[in-house]
Amino acid sequence: MTETVTAKTEQTADWLRPTRGRLALAAVVAIIGFLLPQEVPLEWYPLNEPGTDINYLEISCAADKNGDVKIYYNLTRGINELHTIYWPISPTEQTFTYTFPLPDAPITELRVDPVADGGTLHIRQMRIINRRGEEIRRFTRDLFRPQNEIAAITPVADGWKITSTPGAKDPYVRIEMFSPIIPVGKDHRNLLRCLLSTGYLALMLWILLLAVMFTFLRPRGWRDLLPPVAFMALLALLFAPVGNRGLIRNSIHYARYVPPVLPDEVRLEFDLVSSGMTPAHLFWDRGRGVNGEDSARVIHEPHPGLQTLRFPLPRARFSELRFDPRDDAGSVRIQGIRLVDAGQRTKLVLPLDSLIAFREIARCKVVDEALLVETVPAATDPILMFSAPALSAINAVLNTPDGAR
Repeated sequence: MTETVTAKTEQTADWLRPTRGRLALAAVVAIIGFLLPQEVPLEWYPLNEPGTDINYLEISCAADKNGDVKIYYNLTRGINELHTIYWPISPTEQTFTYTFPLPDAPITELRVDPVADGGTLHIRQMRIINRRGEEIRRFTRDLFRPQNEIAAITPVADGWKITSTPGAKDPYVRIEMFSPIIPVGKDHRNLLRCLLSTGYLALMLWILLLAVMFTFLRPRGWRDLLPPVAFMALLALLFAPVGNRGLIRNSIHYARYVPPVLPDEVRLEFDLVSSGMTPAHLFWDRGRGVNGEDSARVIHEPHPGLQTLRFPLPRARFSELRFDPRDDAGSVRIQGIRLVDAGQRTKLVLPLDSLIAFREIARCKVVDEALLVETVPAATDPILMFSAPALSAINAVLNTPDGAR
């Protein structure tokens, strides 16, 4: 009787014994499974220490009615519901700051869906930062393009408002992107994710296969045990990538992405509120004194809301940098100063006290996270100068090859 049971058990467990044919069949099935689509990639083992170069989207906003806000990001394959940030919002006067982690992938397009049905989304600021809190990209009001069911994009003193049309069900605006957002070190982190996640899944599969194997197989010794155990390990290694195929294939796709070549340009930007429409000038001295040729001129927009002035800068070393905020009497409230490249990537954020009063300036003081500049009553040519530390930081960026950061 015992011999009969043993013979039946051995026959039942015969399919667990390794052969070349079974290994080849398993490999073919695994390859076919790997080629099947997987919309939502599995990530069994997230990184415990991902480093400080992970990107986050930070937005400070408020709404005037209940609704939902969505931000879509295109990971080189188009806008879709899988790649979206979504949160409900309630009416409030105060803006709140929301921070969301972004995937380790190139982002080539951003879309914002504000509150529907005539609602207004008040945005104070929107930017991309890393885990060190460093600004990677800042999105200003003039980069928002209305696309569908948008009534107005209105500048206000501390930002701008996006209002949807009455009855709107799918309002959205597109953000002008001059270059993709590519996290530093993404390929290394994605490789670690693939290795750790696949290894974890392989271990779990191996444990499950061993449990099934020992249900039917009663090895008589180590020599009888090692071949089926090794075979189960091979099967687990073959099928673990199948479970992780979306993560692996996406990581390979993102690693092969080639960003566009950008011109080697740098701009100095000022976020400010002006008391009136007037020209602003930027002068730089690169060894031949301040003159009209080494300057740029921009006219303030005719509204009392927040605006961004952009001045192109040459790749040179400056001995002086001068900013004329207006050419008449009045006030200017400067809320941000930064250097950006042709891809609108932030290369340097300057402190607000980088500007020093030089001529016809009655007041130049940082108040409530803004630099308040007031001219003397009869001003005709008020002048601000950049401080020595700020000038040194600007020169360091201008004399560094583009893309070094």
